[in-house]
Amino acid sequence: MAACAAPSSPSPSPSSAVRPSETTTATPASTGFRILFTASGGSSSDIFLYDSASSAPQRLVSLPSGFAPEPRFISAEKIAYIDSSNQGTSRIMSFDLSSRASTVEVSAPGQVMALAYSHDGSRLAYLEHDATSGKATLHIRSGDQETKRSLNAIPGRGLSRDDQVRLEYAPDDHFLLMVDTFVGNQGTAPETGQFLVLRTGDNTVAFVPPSGTSSNATMAVWARSTDRLYYRDQSGVRAWDAAATAVGTLVAGLRWYDPAVSPDGGAIAFADFDTRFIPHVRVYDLSGHQVNPTSSQARSHPVFVTPETLWYLEEQPCSGECLGGPTTTTGKVFAYSVKTKSETALPFTDVNTLSQLAVFAR
Repeated sequence: MAACAAPSSPSPSPSSAVRPSETTTATPASTGFRILFTASGGSSSDIFLYDSASSAPQRLVSLPSGFAPEPRFISAEKIAYIDSSNQGTSRIMSFDLSSRASTVEVSAPGQVMALAYSHDGSRLAYLEHDATSGKATLHIRSGDQETKRSLNAIPGRGLSRDDQVRLEYAPDDHFLLMVDTFVGNQGTAPETGQFLVLRTGDNTVAFVPPSGTSSNATMAVWARSTDRLYYRDQSGVRAWDAAATAVGTLVAGLRWYDPAVSPDGGAIAFADFDTRFIPHVRVYDLSGHQVNPTSSQARSHPVFVTPETLWYLEEQPCSGECLGGPTTTTGKVFAYSVKTKSETALPFTDVNTLSQLAVFAR
């Protein structure tokens, strides 16, 4: 198993040595949103849809407890999720919000760990693991064609907050990000490793983190409106721009977790740990190059639902064995206003993960 305690972080400071251009064209602000989240009880994992125009979440799908279904929007009226009801196999399902009809999009003999649809809905990527052999495969579907990329084998699984499993298309769908950092074997064979950026035109490798300090890069996220990728390595938070020839340093010394970019592209919310290994959510202002605090209480897994509003999870000290550090999520969700610097408890329970990939602005 991976180390239980989260590593401490030095005080972050914006780097003055190397900085990519962070000025972006802001996307129009939206006051309405839809968000998908999963509530995990003792016997089931239920996918809920919350619309900011309504007063209560709607339960869409109920699955047996186990692997997280990782719900995602395909479009405003269609979502996708992973169904791992049959042990050792899995399916990618789509669900029409209007008709309430479910469709099997993929039946996989192994465990689907992550999925991503391109923004135009024409491409589907998913990461599959074979629990018996440890084989990992990235599948990319476009129309009737499918490309498979064999990755470094997964020798085993640990549990650490440093781990990230993520598939995400760039804003213009020209690139696909794949991160699978449960194991630190990126340096073994970088072009078949666990951190890749692929060109969607021909599925060739466009970027792998440079060797050395970036050999075990993780916690990556795309900028909102440009082909710029932010990720964390041993030296801090880095930025790769598809139009640049080098990797820049965004914030030296920062060890962030679960980064989420605001809808207008002007800020990145993230969690980091204090000297007692307690997580706190903070916000990095990309234009002012400043890290700003939110609540002083233990919080994690932030997600922007509007440019001025965050949702995040409450954490509390572990009462028994705790594998990710001295605290764990309580299942409670809070909304935080960046403008008023205040938080409000939301009427949700048993929510243990939030993802910015499951937010749809209206």
